[in-house]
Amino acid sequence: MSISVDSNNLSFVNDLNPAKDMWNMKARIIRKWNQGYKMEIIFIDEKGAKIQGGIKSHLIPVFDGQLQEDAVVILSKFGVGENKDLYKVVVQPYKINFYRCTTVTRVRDWQGVEYGFNFRAYEDILQGEALNALSVDVARSVISCGDLEIFDRSPKETKKMNFDVEALDGMVLRCTVWNDYALQIKDFISKVPPHEHVIAVIQHGKCKEWKCEYTVQSDKFATRIFLNQEIDEVDELRRRHILKFGQGSSSTSQTILSSQSIFPLHKEFVTEGVKKHVDEISEIEEEMSCVVVATIKIVQEEYGWFYAACRKCFKKVMGKSEYLQNVENVSDDILRLPATSLVCIRCHTECTSITTKFKVQVRVQDESGSVSFVMFDRDVQKLIGLAASDIRERQVKANDTGFPHEIFRLVDKKAAFKIDVSEFNLKNDYRVYTVQKTTRDPVIIAELVGGDGNGDENTDEVTQEVADVKDVNLSDSSQVSAERTSRDAVSVTTDSSVVEVEKDSGSSPNGKWMAQDADVANVGELSTNVRRTRKKLTKVNY
Repeated sequence: MSISVDSNNLSFVNDLNPAKDMWNMKARIIRKWNQGYKMEIIFIDEKGAKIQGGIKSHLIPVFDGQLQEDAVVILSKFGVGENKDLYKVVVQPYKINFYRCTTVTRVRDWQGVEYGFNFRAYEDILQGEALNALSVDVARSVISCGDLEIFDRSPKETKKMNFDVEALDGMVLRCTVWNDYALQIKDFISKVPPHEHVIAVIQHGKCKEWKCEYTVQSDKFATRIFLNQEIDEVDELRRRHILKFGQGSSSTSQTILSSQSIFPLHKEFVTEGVKKHVDEISEIEEEMSCVVVATIKIVQEEYGWFYAACRKCFKKVMGKSEYLQNVENVSDDILRLPATSLVCIRCHTECTSITTKFKVQVRVQDESGSVSFVMFDRDVQKLIGLAASDIRERQVKANDTGFPHEIFRLVDKKAAFKIDVSEFNLKNDYRVYTVQKTTRDPVIIAELVGGDGNGDENTDEVTQEVADVKDVNLSDSSQVSAERTSRDAVSVTTDSSVVEVEKDSGSSPNGKWMAQDADVANVGELSTNVRRTRKKLTKVNY
């Protein structure tokens, strides 16, 4: 119900004190939770000050239905007491107490902020300066997300999920959420297209230290998580970042989110994974997947670093002539296409909208030897902290035809690699293996190393490397951030016609980019800046 209120009769949070028995205040409910023996609420007033409120168990049925998150209410005839909660959420020393005579009236008018975020600088969190704060708020792009992990711990099952968020200056922060918050993230991401950008806001999180790393974790009750929601205060934060770093910083790198499997990473890599040393891979005689802990030592530049992909299915696109050489049962529609056309190898149709995807061949090493792995988009992006489209666009605008220096961030990264030993590997004695998934979780790596007889491995080194992309330094490539507004632009044309490349981002009014400057005959080799010297085996596996 909406009522007319005399603002002179209302108090603000900072007016409250124990000097009188009954108070009246207009507030917005930004968080509510039920602990069984009591209900807790966090209110914010129109000046942006927050205060906690408490309702004893016997009064919960009276007020529960009247107090909804995001509602604006006038509270009348409530008391004010000292906030002695063991786990305070807000700095305010007082707390609102509900009485049986307390009344709650819904109103519509609100002149204050929606949530009262107090965003903490990533640098403060990563340096531990926020460790003693009652709560921290963070907001930024989600760049990687782990699987839901489930632990059978008494008295009930515990759920956990890790994800990383990145600030516009390249700083990466690890976030860990538990139980219902982990399910919220999982459920949201399972419904989001794999390449859609995700903005996460964590309100009332806790700064924690774990193995010399500072992270933000969900609180047991008070935390609230917003995913891709239109929030004025977040828009204001974005505008401040644009003013500080420039207009180019307003665009975003392509988000990588691992598809949520029914098995957590620990189960996939440790419990059910078949562990192998590098020298054992070549002895495998049947198709299988196995797990190898190794360190990337060399990026094999001669095999390129990206391929042109269909925007619909993200599979490789080929020039018509290359497609005809590699695919059987070609349709009449394809045969009728002009010679300069591009064709998707999965959709089997002409492709006029393309994007850029990583395909990088690396040499990895453990104590038993070395071997070559091929890594694709998700895992490369997770390790270097940039999308292929970001790098490719920088090259196009800088007229840079060399092998990008950003790819060398892979070197010296230690990880657990889940690889595929395929029928193609076995029949052709082809000793370059495809990486299905990687993890740099120090716990998983330590268990794999400890469980395979390698007691000499230094697990401290593993812990040091857990920050997947914290070493991303854009200072040596200042144009990367400034050029991101036209992301996913790929320079590809045919001999006589221009291929149109759609953008994911709506940051540019043009909405589309016209790709240029590459012959269709070389589309199949778009990922290569130096021609291959090894005999190329015929295989379509993108």
